[in-house]
Amino acid sequence: MKQKIRFFIAVFAVIAFLAVLFSPLQIEPLQKVVLSVLFLAMILWFSELVPLHITAFIAAFLLIVVGGFYDKTVFTPKTVFTPFFDPVIMLLLGGFILALGLQKHGLDKLITFHLIKKVGHKPKRFLFGLMCLTAFFSFWMSNTASTAILLPIALVVLNSNGLKPLDSKFGKALVLGIAFSATIGGIGTVIGSPPNAMALSYLNDAGFSFGFTDWMFYALPMVILLLPVAWFVLTKFFPPEIHFIKSDFSFKPLTQKQKLVLFIFGVTVLMWLTTKIHGISTSVVAMIPIILLYSFGLLETNDINKVSWSSLILFGGGLTLGSAIQTVGLDGLFADILFTFLSGQALLLILFALIVFAVIFTLVASNTAAAAISIPLVIPLAQGLGIPVEFAVMVIAIGVSLDFIVPIGTPPSTIAYSSGYIKTSDMAKPGIVIALIGVILLTLMAYFVWPILV
Repeated sequence: MKQKIRFFIAVFAVIAFLAVLFSPLQIEPLQKVVLSVLFLAMILWFSELVPLHITAFIAAFLLIVVGGFYDKTVFTPKTVFTPFFDPVIMLLLGGFILALGLQKHGLDKLITFHLIKKVGHKPKRFLFGLMCLTAFFSFWMSNTASTAILLPIALVVLNSNGLKPLDSKFGKALVLGIAFSATIGGIGTVIGSPPNAMALSYLNDAGFSFGFTDWMFYALPMVILLLPVAWFVLTKFFPPEIHFIKSDFSFKPLTQKQKLVLFIFGVTVLMWLTTKIHGISTSVVAMIPIILLYSFGLLETNDINKVSWSSLILFGGGLTLGSAIQTVGLDGLFADILFTFLSGQALLLILFALIVFAVIFTLVASNTAAAAISIPLVIPLAQGLGIPVEFAVMVIAIGVSLDFIVPIGTPPSTIAYSSGYIKTSDMAKPGIVIALIGVILLTLMAYFVWPILV
């Protein structure tokens, strides 16, 4: 029966691809190519007919081969494959390696021991405590890095309590809790997520005086409201099957290697926090733990095999699709459709529609790619509609971080999926509820609260 379903999905995906490619839509041929690849990628990502990172390869392959029939100069191998090693990929890799260092030398267990001492052995309390810790980390470093650092802590707890991948409800809640809270926490500060910094840059370029503390005033209430909502939804979808977290950890004095790993961790975090002072990008800073951990013999060559390369490929595929949309001008078409739909509408409806658009966009591209495409569009759109530009830019920047539905949406979701404890459907079910509540909260906040802060 499963084979029949898989065959049906495969046929449906191919038909959808061809239907869009040869549709009578009055758009350019390359725009049809990109649109058809987007539809195919969405179907494959949601159905998991093939591994998610293979879908990323399929999308890249079709852009080059099918796009080449119409114009061999646009989607060349160089342009399509370049996003697979985008700076954000290096940031992800640095976070993975840093987490490997913590895990190999038992520091993840040490953090777990202290967290359990603080919040207790009850699964729901531990989940909330770990989510709060993850969100706080995401204030001061990339949410990608905080997920990569704290996910091993969850895995230590799950392994210690005999909870197996895909079978454990608490395992699913814990893994998703870290991913979702990292994404939510990343909303809170400019450095928490790339779309935030992107939005700030565009606002400053557009002549708006908008800084680090301004962002926190606008975004922090959203974090405070949405974090307990995410915890509550996860505990309802995945009630823990255990009532007590076993802890066989005991505190021992730190070894020299552990101290050195902590020192490298501290240097990396400090460099991430002070990016604006020293001017070194977060992706370049991510190379520091890679270089130092290997230079001091704290990691060995075979340790790099433990990196989730499939997650990096998956995220690269999302960036490639986002770049393709921008290259062929589909972003402009989307903006025109939005303007036609929103012109003359009430501000509340406009804000709601922009946020929904941002969330939907991240279903087929990473939040970074979606922000890179959407933010430049929304500035003239806001001016044309007569709404505050900073409101429009911020709802897009935060909105692209409200996709808790698919692994491709945000780096934390990608990392969570790589743990092996969840399927796409496990993420989508609670993710849709949390995303919907997030959309409503952000709409109400932008409409009722933000005008007071201006």
